[in-house]
Amino acid sequence: MKRLLFFYTLLLPLFALAQPAGRIIYEEKFNLHKGLGPDQEMERNMIPEFQISKSQLLYDGQAALYSPYEEAEDINAEPEEGMNIQIRRASNSIYFDYASDKQVEQRDFIGKLFIIESPIEKPEWKIMPEQKSILGYACQKATYTNKDEQVVEAWFAPAIPASIGPAIYQSLPGAVLMVNVDDGLRLYQALSVELDGEKPMVEAPTKGKQISKDDYDKMVEERVREMGGTNRGGMIKIIRSN
Repeated sequence: MKRLLFFYTLLLPLFALAQPAGRIIYEEKFNLHKGLGPDQEMERNMIPEFQISKSQLLYDGQAALYSPYEEAEDINAEPEEGMNIQIRRASNSIYFDYASDKQVEQRDFIGKLFIIESPIEKPEWKIMPEQKSILGYACQKATYTNKDEQVVEAWFAPAIPASIGPAIYQSLPGAVLMVNVDDGLRLYQALSVELDGEKPMVEAPTKGKQISKDDYDKMVEERVREMGGTNRGGMIKIIRSN
């Protein structure tokens, strides 16, 4: 492990010399059944097991923008009598300004847009010895445990000298091409890598009400609780009686 850390420390100066630019397309796969209890068989039968969508990461060598690649469809299951289940994946974007160590999130909550500025999240990754190939790139495994006590497993490609990845899963010595959150609750898989072309247009989102992260999280928690729903991993689930 010490040899691995020493090797990646030597790689860091190279990142400043050759920054790629372009786009990575990811598939996001969210397990809607994971976490349902044995007494929620009705919900299990009314919704599909997975919701699948795509997002894109644009990178210009200094900043990045992670946003939906195509609109994710809402899952509106045919309701049983007296029951209406709605599950939605919010259409969110997140911009990273690496020079100023700032991230700007645009979040869509119940039809309203919010802008949240904060320092870039930097998970405390532990680099592991396991390796595998993804899209022809030799990738190294890294893990950490998030604030919800979920284990996050990522695979990054040292051959792509950019500390980028899907959503907040970055800050590794190479582009992250795969992420597994909480043993399959959410999966990110790179479908294509185009980081040797022209620099894309990367701009921070500006449309929405400015709000702090703490205030936003508190608002979402209170509002979802009022509606009798739950919020897990960015998926809001609301059950209404007709």
